[in-house]
Amino acid sequence: MNRPKSIFRRAAEGGLTLGALFVCIFLLETTAGVISGLLALGLMVYVPVYVYRKLRATYIATHGLMSFSGLWLEGILLFACGAIIFALGTLVFMKWLVPGYLPAVTAQVASLLESNPQLAGNQMDMRQLMAYFSSIRPIDISMTLLWASSFTGSIASLVIAAIVKSKRVPPSSSPNS
Repeated sequence: MNRPKSIFRRAAEGGLTLGALFVCIFLLETTAGVISGLLALGLMVYVPVYVYRKLRATYIATHGLMSFSGLWLEGILLFACGAIIFALGTLVFMKWLVPGYLPAVTAQVASLLESNPQLAGNQMDMRQLMAYFSSIRPIDISMTLLWASSFTGSIASLVIAAIVKSKRVPPSSSPNS
């Protein structure tokens, strides 16, 4: 007898792909270019579509018997698993693959702020701001991304689960009916 996959297994398997999407978006955003920016935007638009397709597949597999809260939980778990992959990917990128990434971004922010005429006369604020930016570590950014993507994913899952639940399930095409 084929046992259906548990909600946790479905979410973990889908979370691997979702995490890979998040990492690709991050990598595309770190490169400067119009094409990479458009590709990243396209992937961002695809994320809710992907989650919808995963939740819809679950809903159809359960013949419409999956509750709203079950769909929402699967979406939350999907985003949580994806967020873990995302956090690990960004940490590896910033800490070991491109360790000069954060200092380079800090320097860009500094030059951008120095060119601002409103901040030009206030050197104390500028030094404090740059000290703050320089104190940010890769793990800080990774953990922030983990929690932010998990939280926003739970809200997105709420909406997507409601949309999935509002759709009818196609009739079963079994040979016995």
